[in-house]
Amino acid sequence: MCFSIFYIFAIIIWTSQTVVSYCPDTNHWSVWWTYEGSNSGPSVWGARNKDWAICKTGKNQSPIDILPNSLLYDPQLQPLKIETASVNGVLRNNKKDLTFLISNKFEPAVNITSGPLSYTYKLYQIKLHYGRLNTTGSEHRIDGKSFSGELQFMAYNSELYANHSEAQKNPRGIAIIAVFLSIGDTGNSAFEMFRQKFVLITSTDTCTDLHGLPIDKLLPRTDQYMTYSGSLTQPGCKETVTWILLNKPIYISYKQMEDLRETPYQEWMNSNARPVMPLNHRTVRTNINFRKTTRLCSMKISKKYEANPEVGQR
Repeated sequence: MCFSIFYIFAIIIWTSQTVVSYCPDTNHWSVWWTYEGSNSGPSVWGARNKDWAICKTGKNQSPIDILPNSLLYDPQLQPLKIETASVNGVLRNNKKDLTFLISNKFEPAVNITSGPLSYTYKLYQIKLHYGRLNTTGSEHRIDGKSFSGELQFMAYNSELYANHSEAQKNPRGIAIIAVFLSIGDTGNSAFEMFRQKFVLITSTDTCTDLHGLPIDKLLPRTDQYMTYSGSLTQPGCKETVTWILLNKPIYISYKQMEDLRETPYQEWMNSNARPVMPLNHRTVRTNINFRKTTRLCSMKISKKYEANPEVGQR
């Protein structure tokens, strides 16, 4: 009897410190593509699989380099509304990135509305993009410069579509909030929950449970952002994404960044960031009124008429 109790106790301790046994299935096309190289890197994503042709031919691809002088101030853009909550899910190392897959079965959903969005979007995963150097981590760039990393909060249109797989293929299907990572003096408490799991996902395509992740702690305190129409940054590059880039980063510690970089079984040398894509005359709007508005840099309507006060007064 004592042996049985000890055995059960040992099993409980072992399972709490190891990866879970289940990772969501991936299709066979996810095996060959990479972030580097002439045979499987971004330059050939659109050539190897006909379903991914848009990676090569698309005119609204992401990420992009955002030039501050080209931003269009739009006074109609309202603050973004995010119903933050603590969520449960699975942190996955799929060799391309680290992805937190959110479980929406029993927990309250994290809904995103307002801002540039006309529908309600439900958060379904968070992707971590980073590099070996502080200058190669983020996918998006600001005036040609990269940040140490980029968290991408991916949500699907839950009013029009049943799930994210369906939404990715259809108009207005996906909204992605991009939050840049910078290295600061102190760590981020929510990111620390990620860091403590890095040592458990050190094998090829492995997962571990993560409970009670506070979404609000991974978001900077700001109502200001930039937004544009773009695509997913991994194959098949579907152009169904409304991108929202917050204008402030969150700060993580040097230790947190180093442990992230040391996570093994990542099939890239420099970073898991797709190269920036041409803007192709797209407009990048912002609710940041950082300079005096003119007709050249603002969507504000100039009214040059007055109502006649005598009309209707007979």
